[in-house]
Amino acid sequence: MDLDQIRQAIKKGNAAFGDGFHRGDAATVAALYTEDATLLPPNLDTIKGKQGIEAFWAGAMQMGIKEVVLSTVDLIGMGDFVCEIGKYQLTIQPQGQDAFEDNGKYLVIWKQEGGAWKLHIDIWNTSMPSQ
Repeated sequence: MDLDQIRQAIKKGNAAFGDGFHRGDAATVAALYTEDATLLPPNLDTIKGKQGIEAFWAGAMQMGIKEVVLSTVDLIGMGDFVCEIGKYQLTIQPQGQDAFEDNGKYLVIWKQEGGAWKLHIDIWNTSMPSQ
């Protein structure tokens, strides 16, 4: 397993994730996940599969998440999977309100699907208080 090569693939995937948010395109974001991916958002139920993941991210975009920056801190090879530990920065601007930022940590298990590295399990924390 060539972690340097995988790191570059994940860097491109993370950039595409941010670009999808910048354009308000939840389908682009969901396409970065495996078909049987699992999303573990804070304070919400587990979401499985691309359709549910796309709906989740579309809702996040409608709530005002405008920009996402993902930064890899560490990669750990795990057989057929790679674990990414990272930091995120969000710019959020609900309609009619001032923009603010949320920063936090995430952990993604990446898996190859169709020759590409894709998000397979995605979990993060948030500095924002739960509603």
